[in-house]
Amino acid sequence: MKRPDLSGDGTKSNIHSVILMKTIQLLILAVLLISIESCKKDLAEQTSIESTINITVFQQYMLDEINFARVNPSEYAELRLKADNGSFSDNGSYSYLKNLTPVGSVAFNNSLNLSASDYAVFLAVKDLAEHNADGTPLKRAIRAGFEGTATGENIAIASAGNYNAIANPRSAAIDFVRVLIIDEGVSDLGHRLIMLNPKYKTVGIGYTQNSTIPLLNYVVQDFGNL
Repeated sequence: MKRPDLSGDGTKSNIHSVILMKTIQLLILAVLLISIESCKKDLAEQTSIESTINITVFQQYMLDEINFARVNPSEYAELRLKADNGSFSDNGSYSYLKNLTPVGSVAFNNSLNLSASDYAVFLAVKDLAEHNADGTPLKRAIRAGFEGTATGENIAIASAGNYNAIANPRSAAIDFVRVLIIDEGVSDLGHRLIMLNPKYKTVGIGYTQNSTIPLLNYVVQDFGNL
């Protein structure tokens, strides 16, 4: 009986087929890995976009107003505080800014914006005006992603129409900043000193309304050293 030839072309053909199949499998695996990485990248970008706060017109006006006082304090005093100084209602702010050395501008920090915005809503819903009602300002900022080591927070609440940042964003920004700088009734002038502190380089601004209570307009300013 003739034995089958095991060393012929048939065996080579089978080997080639196995190699081809392995190659195809590796190519399919590579395509799948590339697709997975692409999806992960898209998801990361989407998450990043979703966690970035959009700057409102009011926030931009308030940033500009804060920087006006910080960068050109003497000019700010002349334009924003002279009338209050004339009526003896400026609480010393006119003289303070006329003699203040410029401290440099601040820029928006996304994490501080998120923290300040969330806290403004929290205060409005709870009908509160406290700095530590939901953790300290620094802890709230870190929770929102802030990587600095120091923060300073100002809170302002008002019901008059000129403080309505939705209807009057520019005048609301001007009046909120002016009131915080005048700091009437605040013995340590804490709001003024925080806003004009040279160690702060960034800021977050939060604003919301609560029409169910008399104090309608809530503003939170969170300054940071980074």
